[in-house]
Amino acid sequence: MKPKKLILCGWGPYKEKQEIDFSVLENRGLFLITGATGAGKTTIFDAITYALYGNMSGDTREKTTVRSDFAEGTTPTYVELFMEHGGNSYHIYRNPEYLRPKKRKTGSEEMTKEKENAILTLPDETKIEGSSEVTRKMQELLRIDYRQFKQLSMIAQGEFSRFLSAPPSEKSKIFREIFDTGLYDKMAGELRSRSAGLYKQVIEYRHKMDEDIDLFLPEEELAEGWGELTKGESYYYEAVISFLKSAVKEQEEKRRILEEKVKTAEIEVEQSAALVSEGEQIKNLLEKQRLEEEQRKTLESKKVEMKQVEIRLERSVRAADVKGCEEQWKGLLKQKEDLSAKILISGKEISKLEQREAEEKNFYKQVNILTEAYVQKRQMEALESQLQLAAEKEEKQREELCKLQKAYFQAETEEEQSKADYESADKAYRHGLAGMLATELIEGKPCPVCGAKTHPQPALTEKEVPSKEEVNGKKADYEEKREKRVALHGKTTASKERTDSLTEKTEELRQQVRELEEESVNRADFIKNYLKSHTEQEFFAQKQAYEALSVTILEKKKNWEENEQERICLGEAVKQAEEGFQKQLTKKGFTTEEDYRLAFLAQAETTGLQKTINEYREHCHTNQRMLAHLQEELAGRKELDLEQLKQNLEVKREEKNRMFDALSKKQHQCKDSKRLLTSLQEKQEKMGKLSEHYSRMKDLDDAANGNNKKRLVFEQYVLASYFEEILKAANIRLRMMTGGRYELKRAEKVGDGRSKDNLEMEVLDYYTGKYRSIKTLSGGESFKTSLSLALGMSDVVQALSGGIQVETLFIDEGFGSLDSESLEQACLTLQSLVEKDRLIGIISHVPELSEKIQNQIRIRKTNAGSTIEVMVF
Repeated sequence: MKPKKLILCGWGPYKEKQEIDFSVLENRGLFLITGATGAGKTTIFDAITYALYGNMSGDTREKTTVRSDFAEGTTPTYVELFMEHGGNSYHIYRNPEYLRPKKRKTGSEEMTKEKENAILTLPDETKIEGSSEVTRKMQELLRIDYRQFKQLSMIAQGEFSRFLSAPPSEKSKIFREIFDTGLYDKMAGELRSRSAGLYKQVIEYRHKMDEDIDLFLPEEELAEGWGELTKGESYYYEAVISFLKSAVKEQEEKRRILEEKVKTAEIEVEQSAALVSEGEQIKNLLEKQRLEEEQRKTLESKKVEMKQVEIRLERSVRAADVKGCEEQWKGLLKQKEDLSAKILISGKEISKLEQREAEEKNFYKQVNILTEAYVQKRQMEALESQLQLAAEKEEKQREELCKLQKAYFQAETEEEQSKADYESADKAYRHGLAGMLATELIEGKPCPVCGAKTHPQPALTEKEVPSKEEVNGKKADYEEKREKRVALHGKTTASKERTDSLTEKTEELRQQVRELEEESVNRADFIKNYLKSHTEQEFFAQKQAYEALSVTILEKKKNWEENEQERICLGEAVKQAEEGFQKQLTKKGFTTEEDYRLAFLAQAETTGLQKTINEYREHCHTNQRMLAHLQEELAGRKELDLEQLKQNLEVKREEKNRMFDALSKKQHQCKDSKRLLTSLQEKQEKMGKLSEHYSRMKDLDDAANGNNKKRLVFEQYVLASYFEEILKAANIRLRMMTGGRYELKRAEKVGDGRSKDNLEMEVLDYYTGKYRSIKTLSGGESFKTSLSLALGMSDVVQALSGGIQVETLFIDEGFGSLDSESLEQACLTLQSLVEKDRLIGIISHVPELSEKIQNQIRIRKTNAGSTIEVMVF
């Protein structure tokens, strides 16, 4: 990247817009940035860094504080960088976030915040906008980030001179910042952390295994051996596991023997329990047999009683068969009596209805006339309602017509007056126009209107002539009034037609009302009186009731005839049913009706007797079956000594429980031993794997953190490698600047045996042929050495960055400690870098450099801000 032009505005010490044209310095290569302290020399590199990456070059500078305190409120703060990269041209505009006055004064606050923004213009004029988007694109183009750009393009003031005199630990810190090797230190720390973590896990497993062993309570047979094995402070886990394996094997054998004994005891208990059950069963059967024998005797004593109940129940059944015939006879007789009563009532109702029909016969003769009269009455009421509405509409329409007629006459008068005003003004304007033209006529010259050269009677000029605008205004007023009059004429005509139509309709309705009134006058007195005393609803209700009355009379007469016929038939059926009842009495063995009625029982009593007989028979049958079953069950069996059998069972159960408790205890002991054995084996296996892993990790930890023969940590090893490469590159410049006297070399031995740093450095003095400490160099020699290291570092970093070429380099180092010869040698060294197509800017205020480097960017500092001037010779 080569800068072509840099523009700063309202930035740092620069009050107004300042431009630096780097293109005029390009062919010269080496240039000086000079000015007083605090003038803003380093600000130039800050601005370039901010334009590219949106960040400042210094650690203490913040992009939100770069706005110039000297700048006016309306002056913006921004940077613009025109640059060249890869043969293409790019333009970057970027501004930081800052406060500026509001363009519109609203609210109590007068300042507003200008947001950070950036715009990148690519070679094809494509634009990318947004601070983060532009930064991302620049990193993609330059292939280095902000930190790498600082390392490659800027040698900061005092950075390497501080390195020369720093103690070993400080050198490592400085170099770590330059090469960002903290990653290796973090890696060593991670190895140390992992090693410690693995060691902690191994110890945790040991503690867990010790805890398992301490909590284990062995049985009495194992107590002595277990105590001997675990009496020390630490345990021999292999021996403990071996002991547990033997103990588990022995416990399993004892458990197996106890299980066999428990099974034998359970069989003996089951056999004793079976004998007890047999004795209890025989005892129960004998007791049931005794009870059933007593039950048989009781049933035999009730046999005669049950026979009498059966006879009584049989007579009741025969009486029930006769009861059906009796109920049929009595039912038909009741139907006949009810029907006779109904026929008598129906005859009376028919007589009353016929009398009512005769009374209303005169009304029904006039039904059609009354119906027509009520229709005319409804028509009259509807016509009167329509007539009233029509009359109201006619009155409103006539009022509207009067208003429109008045408005029309008024508009007609206004139109005539406006027309007269317009014609008078138009006439005056035309006469006045002729007079104005006449004033411009010159005898002998043609008239612009008629072309005549003589003007015998020119028109006279009127005193007051209206303007064209006044005439047009009167014309517009006249046309507006004419349009208004025409519109009112249309509305008035339409209103007149509507009024005539409504008048005609009202008259037609009046005529229809008169005709209906004449018809009502000629009606009979009966019709008039009925209409006055009855509403139309009452009339139609009376009409409907009369028509329904006739139908009702016919229906009731028909029902009466049908009922009379049915009564005659029922009489025959009653006679036959009575004869059937008498025959059934004789058939069922009853001599008289009284004998039949004494034998008849109610349904509930019959059901009760039947239930008693059924239960007696069921009990007899059940008793007989139960006695036979008990005799079969007791055949060949005798009563046992139940008490002795129960005592034997209790003894067997106690023996079984004792054996079972011993087995449970042994199973629990065996389970605890197995659990401990499994836990110790699993933890020992995991601990073994962790110990193996820890051993490897510990070796890496020792190697990376300096616990080795050379006492060299991993980061120091990497830094030493970088350091030797830098010393090789630095010696090329140092030999040139010291006339071949000095050469740098990394010290082989560490000064402090306790230190793990290995960045000590010594210098070979070819005048004496001996190595000596770097601290013995003079101030000028120290500067040459630090500058050589800085340039060597730049070369190495470029090489490590994938061959990225740094085309622009800024050096902010103190050249004030050099004599004239050393200064010359330093300039020659820097000039050699220029020959490699580099643009090198030296930031310094040393006067001797101003004489040796003629191409300069001079910064002038004033109490109102700084200004920039580019000097090329």
